[in-house]
Parts: sequence; structure tokens; C-alpha cells
Amino acid sequence: MKGLTSFLKATNSTAGLGYVLDLMGNNFSTHANQIRIASPSHAHKSINFAFMKTALLCLIGACCCLAAFAQPYPIGHVSLTMVDAARQNREVTCEVYYPAETAGDNTAFSKTLLGKAPAIAFGHGFVMRWDAYQNIWEAVVPHGYIMVLPTTEASFSPHHDAQGQDLAFVLQQLQKEGRNPGSPLYGHVDTMTCVMGHSMGGGSSFLAAAGHPEIKAIATLAPAETGPSAIAAAKKIAIPALIFAGLNDCITPPDKHQLPMYEALASPSKCYIGIKGGSHCLMADKSVTCGFGEGACKPKPEITREAQHELIDKYLIPWLDCHLKHDLDAGTSFSNLLKNDTAIVFKTR
Repeated sequence: MKGLTSFLKATNSTAGLGYVLDLMGNNFSTHANQIRIASPSHAHKSINFAFMKTALLCLIGACCCLAAFAQPYPIGHVSLTMVDAARQNREVTCEVYYPAETAGDNTAFSKTLLGKAPAIAFGHGFVMRWDAYQNIWEAVVPHGYIMVLPTTEASFSPHHDAQGQDLAFVLQQLQKEGRNPGSPLYGHVDTMTCVMGHSMGGGSSFLAAAGHPEIKAIATLAPAETGPSAIAAAKKIAIPALIFAGLNDCITPPDKHQLPMYEALASPSKCYIGIKGGSHCLMADKSVTCGFGEGACKPKPEITREAQHELIDKYLIPWLDCHLKHDLDAGTSFSNLLKNDTAIVFKTR
């Protein structure tokens, strides 16, 4: 690595990074057949393009390996209040988690993350707090994603449409944060965006995606039917979609909620994953309010919370990598995992 660094420093090329990128793309049309570099012991040395290309590929490979070893990224956090002027200056308070140099509040964004980070907005369930989903942001953010969790609509009389609009709005505002020099997200927010949510927040994610074409994907955990109807909204959604369901969910049974949403989706790329023995509340960390509701109905979960979280992470991460980072290998991995997993049932198109 040190030798390659010295080699590149010695190269007498005025094209800089653009020249390197040309080599990466095998575009040699605007360059001579050889590069001449200065040397302390010789007036000039000639290095052919075959060697140059090999050296650069080695360097690129080494950089990619370093980036891979840099994962998982520490998690940074910032609390924001976003004001929507279009809705009578509605204040949307939210918690934002991002890949950071060091874990903590308002810490610097990771310097080792290559490119920008896709942004994901996550909607909480009925009378559930945003912090019930620590299992989700701790699984997703270290893989190079920004997650924003609105804290609005947490009362006993929430407005589903407002929650859906909040999810879309915070994604739009994150783009502005990415252009704000005073923000830890400055220069790091990708235009690839996704809405996620659990239960009520999952249903509201459908409402957000149906009305906002800038959203590129939707992934939901036990999404619940809402008013306006998430099932009806699904008919307008043609982006990649992933739906998780717990087959022992007695709060939002799959045949009444998740499966009708899946069937209604207009997306040419959609997947439904039913977790055997999984339940509604096990999608999240422990929640008193969710647990109270689930404790009053049957069937009961037949797997542990940890096992359900492992299954969610197993599929969610490669699916996100495929659709938000255009990682074809991740897509292949996702498909192969589905075929060989006896802990789930699935439908896909």
C-alpha cells in the first residue's frame, strides 16, 4: 500500500482524479500510450498502461477493503425540530441517527463512508414511542444509512394521514440538512430514500409513499390498516416494497392487514415475509403499551424477541442494500436466503 501511494505521488499527471477515473473505466482514448514520471536517478522512466491499470486496481481494491473493515459505523445522534410551512407551521420533532466517527450526540459524520448515505424515515406504532425501535436503528445505521424517526402522533387519537405526511416531510428536510454547513449531515444525504414503520407507522408509510414519488422504497413491519386506507394506497405504489408479518400476530392478523397490502401493491418488485411464530410486538423492543394489547389476545408468540429481530435484520439489510445502494450481490443474497429458510413463509414478485 505504501509503495502504491509513493507511486501515485510520483506520477506526473495533471488530470488528477479525473484521470484516475478514466483509467478505472478503461478510457484511454485521450491519453498517450505511456506515462512519464520524474525519478531521482533517471531523467525519465516509462510505465505502460498495463502496469498502471494493475496498480490502480490494487489500490482501489485495498481502499474497498479498508471501507469494508470500517463497518459497522458508530452511531451518531441529533434531535431536530422541522417546521412544515405548508401545514400551518406544523412542528415535526424527530430523532436522527447516522454513521459517525464516534458514537454520541452531534458527533461528526463518518469520514470512512464512501459516497452519501441513503435516508430512511421510520414511523412508530400506535401509542408507542420512537425509542421502542432501537433494535431497528442499531441494525440499520451501522451499515451506512441515516434514519429519522418522527415523534409526532403519539397520542391515543392519532391522525394517520398526518403521520404519513410527517414521514415524507422529514425526508425532504433531510435533503436540506445535507446542504446545511452547520449540520452534522452536511454533504452526506443521498437522494435515495425509503419509508419504514411498524403497525400504525407501517400503514402510514403506505400513505406517504403513495403521495410522494420522490420516495424510492418502502419496508414495513406488521403494517396496520389505517384511515385513509393503507390498502387502497398500496394500489398507487409501484416502488420496491418489503412487508414483514408475524404469523402469530393477534393485533394485526396478516390475512386482514399485511397480505391485502401486499396483494394490492402495484410494485413490480415486492416481497412478503411471514415469520413463523412471530408476533406483532416482537417487531420492536419491549413496549409496555404494545405488550398490554398483545397480552389480551391470541395466538401468543412462539419465538423469542431476539430470534424475531435476527430474522428481520437477516432480510432487511440486504434488501435495503439492493434497492437503495444498487448492490446486486445483496439482491442475490436476499433471494437465496428466502429459498432456504424454514423459519419463514414468503411471497415475492
